[in-house]
Amino acid sequence: MHFTMNLPGLEEFNMMKKETVGSTYYIHVEKERKAHRCPACGERTNRVHDYHIQKIQHLKMFERTSYLFYRKRRYACSCGKKFPEKTRVVDRYQRHTVEWNQALGLRTIQGKNFKDTADQFHTSPSTAMRRFDRLAAPMIQEVKELPEVIAIDEYKGDTDHGKYQVLFISHIAHQLHTPLFMSSLNFDTNYSTIWL
Repeated sequence: MHFTMNLPGLEEFNMMKKETVGSTYYIHVEKERKAHRCPACGERTNRVHDYHIQKIQHLKMFERTSYLFYRKRRYACSCGKKFPEKTRVVDRYQRHTVEWNQALGLRTIQGKNFKDTADQFHTSPSTAMRRFDRLAAPMIQEVKELPEVIAIDEYKGDTDHGKYQVLFISHIAHQLHTPLFMSSLNFDTNYSTIWL
């Protein structure tokens, strides 16, 4: 049975079935079969090699956790190459939709901590931290030269890099420099004591 209603963000899919189990909303979807271009030789093919079901977590619908069961096709080209059909909803090898990743990324920036944000999205805090790291990576710049006066602060953190982090802050300009991790610090042997 096909449903004619299009859900926002899922316009490219045909809904085959939808069901509610407990507090979870399941939507079974597939794309229309059409010719795809082979990434190896460039020829267009419409020959299907196989199907498999991919379970993908999507944004909440009606305040219920929702999952897509995507019946994904793999096409076979005459050159021997097998390749999956293209879709904008989910990236390759991912278990969450693109919109879900964007929403989680924004919420990690605006939320008060990773645990509460992860609970809202029914995922683990480490997944929330990885999404935050992916967003923050292009914004972090390496410091070429430290100012004359700096304040150093050590604190216990919860990152993938280690248990303790060190902050270097320009005491005069009140600018935060890149956080360092205790495992990556190399201390100069000329100093007999390092105060952190």
